Amino acid sequence: MGIIRKQSSQSTIIAYAGILIGFVGSALLRPKILTEGEIGLLQLVLNTTALFASIFTLGTNLTTLKMVPEFKGNPEKKRSFITFSLLVGLIGSILAIPIFLASKSFIFQTQDGGFENFHYNNTFYWGILLVIGFRVFQYILDAYLRTNHQPLPGVFADSIIQKFLPIIGLVLFYFQWLDFQQLVYFNLAIFTIPVLMSYIFLNKAKVFTLGRPGPFTKQEKRDIAGISSSGILEILSGGLILYIDTYMIQWLIGEEAVGIYVTLFFFGIVISVPAKAIRRVSIVTISESMAVHDYDNIQKIYRKSSQTLLVIGGLIFLCVWGNRYSIGGYLGENYAIALPVLLFTALAQLIDNITSVNYQIIAVSKHYYYNLFMGFLTLALLIISNYLLIPIMGVSGAAMASLLSMILINGMRYWFLRQKYNLTPFSWESLKTLTIIGIIWLIIDIIPNIGNIYLNLLIKGSLVLVFYLPAVYFTKCSPDFNAVMDKYLRTIGFKA
Repeated sequence: MGIIRKQSSQSTIIAYAGILIGFVGSALLRPKILTEGEIGLLQLVLNTTALFASIFTLGTNLTTLKMVPEFKGNPEKKRSFITFSLLVGLIGSILAIPIFLASKSFIFQTQDGGFENFHYNNTFYWGILLVIGFRVFQYILDAYLRTNHQPLPGVFADSIIQKFLPIIGLVLFYFQWLDFQQLVYFNLAIFTIPVLMSYIFLNKAKVFTLGRPGPFTKQEKRDIAGISSSGILEILSGGLILYIDTYMIQWLIGEEAVGIYVTLFFFGIVISVPAKAIRRVSIVTISESMAVHDYDNIQKIYRKSSQTLLVIGGLIFLCVWGNRYSIGGYLGENYAIALPVLLFTALAQLIDNITSVNYQIIAVSKHYYYNLFMGFLTLALLIISNYLLIPIMGVSGAAMASLLSMILINGMRYWFLRQKYNLTPFSWESLKTLTIIGIIWLIIDIIPNIGNIYLNLLIKGSLVLVFYLPAVYFTKCSPDFNAVMDKYLRTIGFKA
């Protein structure tokens, strides 16, 4: 876990810097500058580019992460695999054009003709297609960077560039230097930058060769075809799982409800940031260990990452949900009545943290296709539960549906890894951490709120830190968390 701890710590620092920037943009500025409907439409546009781009990589991300570590003994084949990935990405980008154009009217169902002075015209739709192409190649280049133990460029692009530049757009819109249509185009244009960044880092590292890929053996060709075909379907289900809630809210309620949902969803999704960092770094090490059947190392990564993510995720959960009064007070009444979205989203992410790298282990194993089966089963549950719960509970129903699907898919992954490889993320430390989270949750809820939402935020946030950090540190809930804490304690002179 040494390199994983170091790189994930760096990634997490960058990611949380991005979260802080994103918090200013998405939580503080966007709800005050844009209407709920404008927020909803903007998020639907961004979600659509992400969904189509992930699908039309045609499984190349998974192929790269699975196959490149197996070419460790053949450096030239490893360096030239990027050409194969880019060719597949080009084909995917071309295939995306007719499919998007055929489905665009279904995706963007406008309410009462849409927004004033906003045009669903050819420039709008072709701009989305252009960004889909850029994001396809960004995903491919980022996957190749990760196989060469360089996760930071992707984290920086995702966490800093794609969080900071939208704030500039909001400021320009606030001062009426951009109208809403131009603001949408501004946000789309941002996605051209990460592709250039990834190319520069790859070129600087000299870890790729643009030339004829391979030659691949018959077995390698079969493996690539199998992983790619399975990956396409898996990403299709996975992408829909991520974004189907926003589309169904739009279709069943409207874009204003999407704006409320995604704003509150942002607060809950903060819990997933350290998990994304650890998964981004660890998947290559897991893939290398799987290639040589080193299950002991995989078990070590699986359990330690679970312990660390549960400790960090628990802290964020308590800080976020413990301050729901202040969050609702700041955002306004329309958001305050939908606060269950925050709770269900936060709980879903906490569950995902506990099960840590289960998806990544299955993805690089010979049973990678099992993720496909679980994905479509979860997607079916998500669609049915959204359809049933949204009319009854509103946007909170979509969040509840997401929580149920998170429990299902992680439960299935846990059972599979336990049965096939005798791997488990759980330990005595997991129970200790959950007990501490539950006790402090109760204490914070018992303490009454005060009228000033900013002072209330300061008091309750401070109490969470005062109660939680010593509790998990002295009960040794996570060795990696304690190692990082010891480092900082020594830095400020509190520990020898």
